Amino acid sequence: MKRRQFLLGAAAVAAATAVRPWKALAFPTVYPHGTTIYDPNKCWNGYTLFGTEVPSEGTVLIDMNGNVVKQWKNMCQAEHPPKLLKGGYLAGAMRPAPDKKGRVWDDPSSTDLVVMDWKENVVRRIPRAGAHHDFQFEGNSVGYYTPAAPLDNYKGKMLILTHKFVRNDKITNKMLYDDYIVEVDKNGKVIWDWLASDHFDEMHFSETAKKTIRKYPTYSMTRTPGKKGADWTHTNSASYLGPNHWYTEDPIGNAAFHPDNIIISNRQTNIVCIIDKKTKKIVWQVGPTFYPEDEWTFNGKTHKRALYRLGQFIGQHHAHMIPEGLPGAGNIMVYDNGGFAGYGAPNQGAPFGWSSGRRDYSRVVEFNPTNLHKVWEQSGKTMGLRDECKFYSSYVSSAQRLPNGNTLITNGSVGQFQEVTPSHEIVWEYISPYYTKSGNYNLVYRAYRVPYDYVPQLEKPEEHAVIPPNNTTWRIPAQQ
Repeated sequence: MKRRQFLLGAAAVAAATAVRPWKALAFPTVYPHGTTIYDPNKCWNGYTLFGTEVPSEGTVLIDMNGNVVKQWKNMCQAEHPPKLLKGGYLAGAMRPAPDKKGRVWDDPSSTDLVVMDWKENVVRRIPRAGAHHDFQFEGNSVGYYTPAAPLDNYKGKMLILTHKFVRNDKITNKMLYDDYIVEVDKNGKVIWDWLASDHFDEMHFSETAKKTIRKYPTYSMTRTPGKKGADWTHTNSASYLGPNHWYTEDPIGNAAFHPDNIIISNRQTNIVCIIDKKTKKIVWQVGPTFYPEDEWTFNGKTHKRALYRLGQFIGQHHAHMIPEGLPGAGNIMVYDNGGFAGYGAPNQGAPFGWSSGRRDYSRVVEFNPTNLHKVWEQSGKTMGLRDECKFYSSYVSSAQRLPNGNTLITNGSVGQFQEVTPSHEIVWEYISPYYTKSGNYNLVYRAYRVPYDYVPQLEKPEEHAVIPPNNTTWRIPAQQ
């Protein structure tokens, strides 16, 4: 059943939620929250973790029926994303004080990156890490569950996506709020780093795009008090590639897929690329443009129109290589948001050329990284919707491949999680009831599903199917 069809009549439960439905400001304006669809026999059952983006609510762990089984109110207070490790350990950003919520490496105003045990004792701390959008642990490339590499090592190396204030007049005369990736050892010492602005010439911008970046480099106030910066790339994910069959089969031709290499998503530039760990150079890239005349070359072979057939990425999130042990391992999966992003020539929708790419629907795309052939897509089109905008989150969001072949999708701007089958059936759906104080939004950056045995402190919960009503006949009774 399609979400919007179901939601048209699904209002009776909404009255019991903490947020008044008429203040939810969504379309439609009245709908239930919590678990709205659940088929236990078709799901990969477990717990789901997410940060609420509400400072007073922090991070929440729910079962398949939407019951809260654990909440950490001082972890990821509008920072993201929290991650659950095997054994009930939680990792994420923690504010050392309420006003310290910066996202700059080693800045006194920044958050710490911590790991705490189930009893909420901090067992590891990286002070002033300023982590934003992503981080990874040694031994698990992507930060979500795969049977081949459980997420269970919080003591080893860590990869952290953070920021650094720098100047680079080649890009713009404004201060850069530059994306900065560090790898730290078990003692928190930096052993590797990468700064986005050092690789400007490797990103294949047109001269027109370069001129637009110079004038309009997404310059705004940051979370560091009193500091403005140009968030010109807005990197929103960073993960290791991890062991993969491409590299195993051809370590020379597929050297770009070395397990230690790092894949990142640059939202504002519409670029997904792979960084060579040893040389720090960009060795594989899609974007920033996907025009029919664009040629894409890999391993000495030119693939004409490959980018065009893959389709334009706009404001994408959570680009990663599906890890070993899961269906589709080795393919790259991206939540391609749409919305607005990119730098280019002025047009009617973007008169200054800033965020020149525009599209009013989202899609989750899985593709072969050696030739860009699409393997699978979840979108309004594949769901059979006439209006593709009914699958849409213009910012945040993610996709996690599950062991049974299903995909857990976070449509983040509307606080919606959906587990979908390869044939596009929605077998689990949850709507977050955690709204900001104003009630304007219930966004969730990224949700993760973990197996029950990740949390031995809890007994496995009972699982009860949730069957939505026929929305064409379900009515809200009038008050008598």
